[in-house]
Amino acid sequence: ETLNSVNEKKIMRDNDDERLHQFARHCQAFYDSSLILHPSSSSLSSIQEEKKADEKPIEKKKKDADGKVVLETLHRISAIRSITVGTQQFPHTQEQNALHESTLRQEHALIVERHRDLLLDCGLLDMDRFIEPPPGANENKQSTLLEKYIQTRDVMRRRAHKISMAHRQNSFLEILSESENMDGDASHPSEPSMTRVANVQNSLSIIQNFVRKYQTNIGSHPFLAGLYRIVDMQLNPKSGSRRSSKHPSYIVRWKFRGSVLTEACRSCHNENDDDELAYAREAIQVLFSFLVWVKDVDVEGGGFIIPIDEDELELDQILFAPEKGGNSISKQREEPTLSFEVDKDISNANLRRILAVLPNPKRLDARATGSVQELDTSSSDPKMGGSIPHPRKNIDGHEDEQWPWFARLELCIVL
Repeated sequence: ETLNSVNEKKIMRDNDDERLHQFARHCQAFYDSSLILHPSSSSLSSIQEEKKADEKPIEKKKKDADGKVVLETLHRISAIRSITVGTQQFPHTQEQNALHESTLRQEHALIVERHRDLLLDCGLLDMDRFIEPPPGANENKQSTLLEKYIQTRDVMRRRAHKISMAHRQNSFLEILSESENMDGDASHPSEPSMTRVANVQNSLSIIQNFVRKYQTNIGSHPFLAGLYRIVDMQLNPKSGSRRSSKHPSYIVRWKFRGSVLTEACRSCHNENDDDELAYAREAIQVLFSFLVWVKDVDVEGGGFIIPIDEDELELDQILFAPEKGGNSISKQREEPTLSFEVDKDISNANLRRILAVLPNPKRLDARATGSVQELDTSSSDPKMGGSIPHPRKNIDGHEDEQWPWFARLELCIVL
């Protein structure tokens, strides 16, 4: 070994904690990028927003690439360590294992040629210090060092997942609140919107576009099945119900968790779309096109917004949190359950038009998300949020604007 190589190894052994911190920072950059974390005012402090805004795309891209290199190097070291242990336990596999180890070491040598300084900073330049104990050293030291690196990687990955989930939930609630405010700006405030032909046709168009865009993705199926269920149950009460669908007090409510939309954003996300919440945004548009949000969460007051303090993003807080009982990200509040009912002014005839453009659950590969239950309209129902539902006003369509004669024919063809 050259004198320079010996000195490098000595530096790494003397500064394991510092190298581990550098490794953690690169893990953080990689996982944050891979989980598409786009900070918003509700998910990060203003200081953190400024830091993200100041970061140049080229610098971010290099951090992502460096994070990938150090994680792949750790994976390679873990594989060699497993081979070493396996050879000791099963000597008959020595020849095959030696070939595999040789390949991994060659790959590491190539990476070292291009990223020597990076691997030195992270303590990953010398693979053998994780695998073979130096003379007189504790033979368990190498496995302990490797375990520290693996634990650090896992901690950073869990942290990125939790912050990403918190951000998506906060962003989702913001979109929900904004959509409700936009929905309230009716062009005909003195006239119920769902009695007008143009508005019903617009709702049908929104639903059809959503179905056409997302039905091929199984991630949307629980939501689509839920939409079908609430409409179908509003039109066709279950056997044993004391009310018919023509009774104004017969009302059903759909309750589901918001994560059914935010988690589906990944599988339904279009790579050409910069908006990671595009699916949730369009799903909410579908909801507000003919349903009414029963607000049992205080979005504007921040009741279910998950605060992410700046300290929670700092490395020392993350790495040493387990020793202090865990950080506050792991203690985030339970996500809210959303409740929706059919618009009180929509008629059964228009509900049938909506049902006709929704895919039949038999053609979907997942059950409806959440639950749809008939409400007890005689009093406040604690199971339904404690609110007294208002009766439907236009079941028979007496307030509906008259549809063109050919519209009935189109509905019959669809049905």
